[in-house]
Amino acid sequence: MKRRSADLQLVPAIDFTGAMLDAALHDVVATYSGFGDHHTGTPADAATTEWLTALLDDLGGAVFEDPYLFERYDVTRFALTLDGEPVPAVPLFHGATGAFDIERVVVLAVGDGGVAGSARGLAPFLGQAGDADGVVLVVDGPDDLPVQCNRIPHESFDLPVAIAPGNWLDRLQHGRVRLQLDAALVPSSSANVLARFGDVDSPIVNVTTPLTGWTPAAGERGTGLAAALAIATDLAADHRVEFSACSGHELDHLGLRRLLAQSTTTHRPTIHLGASIAAVEHGPTGAHLATSRMCLSTAQGAVRDELASILEPASWRLADMEPPWPGEGGTWLDAGSPVLSLLGRFSLFHTAHDTVERATTPEALALATRQAVAAARRFCEEMA
Repeated sequence: MKRRSADLQLVPAIDFTGAMLDAALHDVVATYSGFGDHHTGTPADAATTEWLTALLDDLGGAVFEDPYLFERYDVTRFALTLDGEPVPAVPLFHGATGAFDIERVVVLAVGDGGVAGSARGLAPFLGQAGDADGVVLVVDGPDDLPVQCNRIPHESFDLPVAIAPGNWLDRLQHGRVRLQLDAALVPSSSANVLARFGDVDSPIVNVTTPLTGWTPAAGERGTGLAAALAIATDLAADHRVEFSACSGHELDHLGLRRLLAQSTTTHRPTIHLGASIAAVEHGPTGAHLATSRMCLSTAQGAVRDELASILEPASWRLADMEPPWPGEGGTWLDAGSPVLSLLGRFSLFHTAHDTVERATTPEALALATRQAVAAARRFCEEMA
């Protein structure tokens, strides 16, 4: 299904092989980030879907949307205060439903924000709530920036939960904390965006990236989308490319699980562009690609070594990791696909500061994309 609003602002037609590559990729990220927080089932999600559908159409893809229904966790009131003063915090989604105004809370130190990307990462901490009426989870990250955490949408939690930044731990443990929350599950919908490029008789390859997240997600999601588009158009010269941008990523890969339940190409080579593809850190010498990014691949032997060499200039490390793999690349692996998965974290991961101005640069984005395209092509050559 294709649709296009009359007033939809589109990125101009993009030549991913031309001299304007750097600016074109950056425009994709800026437009994506500009829609705001990409929670699945929200107006920002719907607007992003419409924009991407039109963009893929402009790029020559055979495009359609695959909509689905789900129950969205809708927060209409939320506040966390300490001794009457506001605390920078966010509600934990898919927690308790109802109206709450409580002061008998337990404050728990979660530590490393690495739990944020796993829908199951908070389970051990939520189990420590005891007889409290609510929970404040303190997750390490940048000062005064709460780090939102992925959730399993069908596993709610009976108590209201707030997430606060790590630098507030001591104060929260020694002051009067008040948590207010009104939340409900409401009928909602989202959609995966799918497209086909290239000759239908050519070898099939899946190119896939998540579409939704908690924040503007410029570095986390937008850079992966830009790179996925570049890879899809490059491989379409001699492959049938099955492109998928799946919503529901932050909700235990809700959209991807729907796609895989219907897919006939899960045994084909799959290029997964996950989190933080061209996310940067800022240091004394300027912005540089985050070194916490990695590659996971089913490739072996000399090809694996070649992939490591291709990706090294863009600061990816080829990791040895037994399944289960993190990210949607792991979900594709579980479905039986040979996979090249690029993913990672950076300091603004899952925070409100993951905007295009802070999270990436045109130069970093172009470098990461070019190396990702080269790695994808080498991986597909091996799988042929």
